[in-house]
Amino acid sequence: MIKISGLYKSTSKKGEAFLSGKSMDGVKYFVFKNHKKKDSHPDYNLYMEDIEDKSSTPKAAATEDYSTQSNTDDDIPF
Repeated sequence: MIKISGLYKSTSKKGEAFLSGKSMDGVKYFVFKNHKKKDSHPDYNLYMEDIEDKSSTPKAAATEDYSTQSNTDDDIPF
């Protein structure tokens, strides 16, 4: 295995826990809990910083799927 990045636990403005980190090449990554509607959906979603958009807010936090998710007491298990 090759280590890509260490991840840091943070809390979004909406109170959702997420993980973030930066790879050796400087690309930022974000892991958000997926409040799935079906068992076949993934438990978490991994997002990569949009290199062309250097705004301070990760695009993942602004997507419709994430912004419409409900808050739960589940914690990130790692």
